[in-house]
Amino acid sequence: MFTSITRLSSLLVGVAFLLTGHGLQLGLVPLRAQVSGWGSIEVGLLSSVYFLGFVLGCFSVPEVVRKVGHTRTYASLVAGMTVSILGLSLGDSLVFWLLLRLLTGLSIAGLYLVIESWLNEQVTNEARGSVLAAYTLIVLAGLAAGQLLLNTAAIEGDRLLIIAAILIVLATIPVCISGSAQPQQIPAARFSPMLVLRTSRSASASSFVSGMVSGAIYGLGPVYAYQLGLDVLDISIMMALAITGGALAQLPVGKLSDRMDRRLVILGCMIAGMGVAVSSLLLSDSWVPVILFCFGASVMPIYALSLALASDNVENTSFIEIGTGLLMTNAIGSIIGPFVISQFMFWFGPEYFFICHLVILCVGSLLVLGMIRTRPAAAHSMPDFTLATTAAAQAVMQMDPRGEEEEND
Repeated sequence: MFTSITRLSSLLVGVAFLLTGHGLQLGLVPLRAQVSGWGSIEVGLLSSVYFLGFVLGCFSVPEVVRKVGHTRTYASLVAGMTVSILGLSLGDSLVFWLLLRLLTGLSIAGLYLVIESWLNEQVTNEARGSVLAAYTLIVLAGLAAGQLLLNTAAIEGDRLLIIAAILIVLATIPVCISGSAQPQQIPAARFSPMLVLRTSRSASASSFVSGMVSGAIYGLGPVYAYQLGLDVLDISIMMALAITGGALAQLPVGKLSDRMDRRLVILGCMIAGMGVAVSSLLLSDSWVPVILFCFGASVMPIYALSLALASDNVENTSFIEIGTGLLMTNAIGSIIGPFVISQFMFWFGPEYFFICHLVILCVGSLLVLGMIRTRPAAAHSMPDFTLATTAAAQAVMQMDPRGEEEEND
């Protein structure tokens, strides 16, 4: 494991810079929009368009990699992401910002694809789980650290945009000077909604719900805290705690799902999220950081559980295609969630941030419960649960776990 991590150290250092800058701009954009006088609807639209760009990136970037290779694609996407961040300082036109957010989403999706295909290509089957776990921790630590950097300058100024851009540009240096061999081509994304539904309706529903919830956390969480009157320090800590809660819960929740029906664990996560949402309506605003930590711990593991559940049901179909389908389902949820929730926040107030989540999780839990009652649990024929986050989910597009098992037999 240590040999593999050492060999990939330049790429992992680049990931640390990239995700720290990305985490900073994720928290900065909604806050800057609020300070500029935009309402919840505009901020929700910015978040939805960002995730639309993410979907477009999943479909378009593999073809770019095929034509020009991983290193040039990586450098080009970093340039595009840098432009999309610095461009925010040039004006306050909503249409202009929407175009820039579309570019940001496309760029970061492509960067994830390039990075993760590189990781999968350069490690052995025996070390892959450990390397991807280290990668996931770097991703989450970078996102959390980026949120905390919000305190280093004024939201309304350009300094934070410059800091985010510098961090993202720094990500090219260790990668472009690395002597590591370039990996094989990334498989093109193939999205078959009916195939995903036939494979596991529970996984499809929970992946969609996870996208709606996690998309709203990243896109509207800072707005929710800002409208409650929290200062930038409290907002940055709150968002970092939400990400940290999700990171800490991934492994224990996943291990639990290896020992019982995964649908019950997904249902438990949704019910826990509902409990946290209710508590947000009963407790004072001073509890918001704790509430966000618990909410992240409750709902952020749901996507990885959905992926594991779908893998239990794969027989003759391609795991890569199923994984791609779940990723797209999750991304579509991330497009819809922020837009819908922002409408309620605009018309009825910030408390509807959690009221909407309560309704979404309630509907999701009823769907999963109905499927538990009508469909038997699948036998766990796949490898044990592996870490996966919204940021790292694209790894499924490069790796079929069943193929690894066959190679090791």
